[in-house]
Amino acid sequence: MDVAEVRAELEEEMSRRLNEIRFFRNQLSELDSKEEKERYCQCLVVMLYAHFEGFWKAAFSIYLKAINQEQIMCKNAVEQLVAASMNDLFTSLSDPHRKCTFFRNPAPDDTKLHRFARHSEFVARLDDALSTIVSIPIDDVVDTESNLKPVVVRKNLFRLGFSHEEFKSEEGTINELLRRRNDIAHGSSRIGVPVDSYSNLESSVVGVMRRIVILIFESLRERRFEKQVDSTPSEVGTEFI
Repeated sequence: MDVAEVRAELEEEMSRRLNEIRFFRNQLSELDSKEEKERYCQCLVVMLYAHFEGFWKAAFSIYLKAINQEQIMCKNAVEQLVAASMNDLFTSLSDPHRKCTFFRNPAPDDTKLHRFARHSEFVARLDDALSTIVSIPIDDVVDTESNLKPVVVRKNLFRLGFSHEEFKSEEGTINELLRRRNDIAHGSSRIGVPVDSYSNLESSVVGVMRRIVILIFESLRERRFEKQVDSTPSEVGTEFI
């Protein structure tokens, strides 16, 4: 893996978005009245949110694409990425029609026995499953849902194999961005956004985007997506879901 190349792709994705944000923000100087500036800042908030959500999706898609290209076996990857890679297989475990090609033995007629037979076959062929190559369905794992709120951020991080609290200190920024964007979209904010408030928010959001680049770069450089041989299983909390 050429980590520097992936970093360059991430930086290019972020620069493109930041350039557009700066271009439109610079138009503020063309407006005369405070009212016009604050109304314009409403539009900037909506665009800022769109670029933040878009960058989240794009950046972590780049991350998973890089992992997929490594062609590592599931037994060597961290548990969450293995689970994502085997999503179709796990779904078929509870599928009475057994559509997954992994299960090749004829199914009994009894529904409960049918399910038990699939489970038994999975256990018998567990080594085969763990020897398959990691192939993560990117769009299923990087899911911003309807709003990229903190709980969605945590769910994404969990599925990606990161600590779900990785951006805990930035959740206030994410909450403020989402709240302002929703207030504008739902019509409850009609008096505009103060220029100073927007400037502070933009600076904070850009800081989060830079943190995303660093997180992904360090994870790839240190190959954190691979299971550590000497590591012991850790308890993974799901209280955030």
